[in-house]
Amino acid sequence: MRADFDGIAALATKLRDVPPVGWEGRYHFRGEEELTLRYLLALDALNFCFWPPSPATGEKWSVPGPGGGRLTGYFALAYALRQVAEADPSFFAPAALRRIGRDRVRDALGEIPLLPWRVRALQEVGEALFRFGSAQGFFARAQGSCRRLVELVTAHLPLFRDAALYRGREVLFHKRAQILCADLAGTFGGEGPGALRDLGWLTAFADYKLPQLLAAHGALVLHPTLAGRIRRLIPLAAGSPEEVELRAATVMAVEELTSTLRAGGRSVLPCEVDWMLWNLAQDRLPIPHPRVLTPFY
Repeated sequence: MRADFDGIAALATKLRDVPPVGWEGRYHFRGEEELTLRYLLALDALNFCFWPPSPATGEKWSVPGPGGGRLTGYFALAYALRQVAEADPSFFAPAALRRIGRDRVRDALGEIPLLPWRVRALQEVGEALFRFGSAQGFFARAQGSCRRLVELVTAHLPLFRDAALYRGREVLFHKRAQILCADLAGTFGGEGPGALRDLGWLTAFADYKLPQLLAAHGALVLHPTLAGRIRRLIPLAAGSPEEVELRAATVMAVEELTSTLRAGGRSVLPCEVDWMLWNLAQDRLPIPHPRVLTPFY
């Protein structure tokens, strides 16, 4: 597979006048600082792989939204955890998270898929908070740096260690750890714990939706065999060569797209381009997203 520069140029033209994506805070919790930081760490510990159907209903996992409709994916998770934070802040206490079990997570989130991984993810958050004494103490170790925060999170929470071995070399994506940086900056409006000085260090957040959109717009050209598997909804093995290549090509395509937009006079960061693409990817697209069962994205 490869990035297609003509396709990237055409997509850059479409994005040139797309308004910048601001922080979508309607579904997120924001309150006392310590609880908010605990909430964010739990949110991005759980922010992965929503597409498998609910084992109870066979339907896509969703929760009732504030406007009467239903939310899915990341925003469903953010809103469900917000309701928990408002109703029962003790859910996020380090000691409670360290020993949390399936029933407690199911009570909070309903029939969310891949429950064993999510229980483990929350237990890891509890262990990290217990070790550092507080979420404030944990995040303070990053000293206002995305790079240091990603290093900190991936050092202490194993399910954030989003890396793969490709032809004998380690490839680091760290998608959710990078998302945590963006969520931290967005939640606090770039102030206090959200005052991160190196947001430009973040890459695109390599997930399911970006390669789907890039391929649909001709910015990413997939090998016919891989494209056929994706169209037939055949899952890709996590860490397989084609899965690693797909994610790496996604990151590189967004870097090239960012450079093209900058050359055209629009000052943007790769993470901001990611947000624009992710929003566009919520519309119906002519090809499905790749299926990968993974706790990393």
